[in-house]
Amino acid sequence: MSNSNRFSQKATAHWGELAAKIDEIAERAGVPARDRLALETTLAALPWRERRRLGLILEGVRMQAASEDLRTAVDRMLGLASEVWASGTARNESDTSL
Repeated sequence: MSNSNRFSQKATAHWGELAAKIDEIAERAGVPARDRLALETTLAALPWRERRRLGLILEGVRMQAASEDLRTAVDRMLGLASEVWASGTARNESDTSL
């Protein structure tokens, strides 16, 4: 693994803080605990309004980040969120058959 793909200890700590914040946002949005067991499932279960809100929060953090480690963690979190949301595994809120 190259150094460019590795997190520093500080970036890893920031990643954990971001993941905890995402779990908090999901919990407030009513995402069941069973859907918050892993970061990817938490992101996939977020309602679209919360996805938009989370994206704006992360973009704001990135713009104001005082450290490269925080920017790195936010960039990767945004990338993961984009991948998860683009994968189509997310809950479809317009589906009323549930």
